[in-house]
Amino acid sequence: MDRQAFVWFVAVQVRSGDQLRVEWLDPAGAVSTTADYGELPTAGELCFATQLPIAGFAPASQPGNWTVRAVANGAVAFSRTFTIAADIDNGGPVVSSVTWPGKGSGESAQEIDFTVRGKNFQPGSLVLIAQYKPAGGWTYLASLQARDATENQLTVHYAGLPANEYLVIVENPDQRMSRPMPFLISTGGYKLPTAAGIPWVITQGPYGTFSHWGNSLHAFDIAPRAGNCVVAMKAGIVYIYDLGLQQDHRHHSFGNYITIDHGNGEFSHYAHLATGTFVVKNGEHVEQGQALATAGNSGYTLGEGGGYHVHVSVTRELPISSSSVPFQFEDLPDWTRASGYRTVVSSNASPLCNCGSRRDVARGASTSPDGQFSGTVSVAQWWSEVIAVSGRSKILEVSLSWAGAPGDLDLHLMSPSGRHYAAYADTTGYSGETNPKSFRVPNPEVGLWRISVEGMRGSGPINFGVETSGAKGQLRASR
Repeated sequence: MDRQAFVWFVAVQVRSGDQLRVEWLDPAGAVSTTADYGELPTAGELCFATQLPIAGFAPASQPGNWTVRAVANGAVAFSRTFTIAADIDNGGPVVSSVTWPGKGSGESAQEIDFTVRGKNFQPGSLVLIAQYKPAGGWTYLASLQARDATENQLTVHYAGLPANEYLVIVENPDQRMSRPMPFLISTGGYKLPTAAGIPWVITQGPYGTFSHWGNSLHAFDIAPRAGNCVVAMKAGIVYIYDLGLQQDHRHHSFGNYITIDHGNGEFSHYAHLATGTFVVKNGEHVEQGQALATAGNSGYTLGEGGGYHVHVSVTRELPISSSSVPFQFEDLPDWTRASGYRTVVSSNASPLCNCGSRRDVARGASTSPDGQFSGTVSVAQWWSEVIAVSGRSKILEVSLSWAGAPGDLDLHLMSPSGRHYAAYADTTGYSGETNPKSFRVPNPEVGLWRISVEGMRGSGPINFGVETSGAKGQLRASR
């Protein structure tokens, strides 16, 4: 059975206030789910993509002829039909659900017993666990013998797995196998990214029809209703990316965003923030519930009220474009994949939850008249700046110098597509553990690059200078 169905289309000569909705109709003609884009902005053309999740969701149990249609200003603009095929019952095993107790984390979870429910299981049935990775496709992780087996339930002992999406397949001794059944292990310790007691609305959850597939599969979109201050879901070290961006329907981007390193191999991300509203700075340690910035509509956003919302996700790599992992809000324990558009109220309380209380949010850097950067960091602090690389650039050169030992500071580059250049990442053109420390990246990507300096060792603040062949002045011009 297919994992999902997609429809792509382009709307042309869009006028401000035009209404658009995509509906997925089941074989009985009832609307199963919708993607309601609300009022659209004026545009020569807008590209849309929406999905219907199938495997592991209700449509999997509704085989037959389905219809997807786009409704523009109350009239059907187009419709397409497709078929969800019924499973063939050959008497083999069928998996209906997987129950995995507890939560995963940045590391493997403790050993547990989990249960697989369904029918036609046999003594000696094997439980196979697989995982999909973009780089290598589906990979089998384990082949496990059930500890206890009945016709309708298998209990299995395993060493544990980190948070992610997995597949379970049951193979009976007669070698008949079930269809794969997806299941999730969620990581914990997070709370809603909104101040306690203030109502917001979840407009799109994981597996959402608007845009939550691929690397954004496990993300949430949350829109303000009474307030607009975005707060930290969990404590950690902040990276800020206030790129000065506004709403942009020509390029698919996360707009202005903040990333928090939680120190356990997990990173949380907060996208589409309003430029100029950040109340934290690079390298700052924030507590859970601390104010970060105001929700905005920067980058590619659509929807009711101009598309104002915060897009939040959790990954195991620093770039916001990395593959997301499942996570659960402690103050929203009843959320399921079937949950839809709903109002939520957070319990994420902190005395630092007010975005209006603007502390010193200087970026920790100054730009000298000759076009280079300078800054100061201490151990575990970060400094960051953005440069623009043009299509004429054959090599991107970045050099970091300071008065100290080679291991006191680390240099990081992040390309427009999210490629990370560092001593432990992509080392193309890297000088090694030297002072000055540098990168010479051949044929660099065109666009905005981020340069970051990380304090690694030392007993106090370290002053440094950064020289680059990139152009800092183009950032303001591109707003």
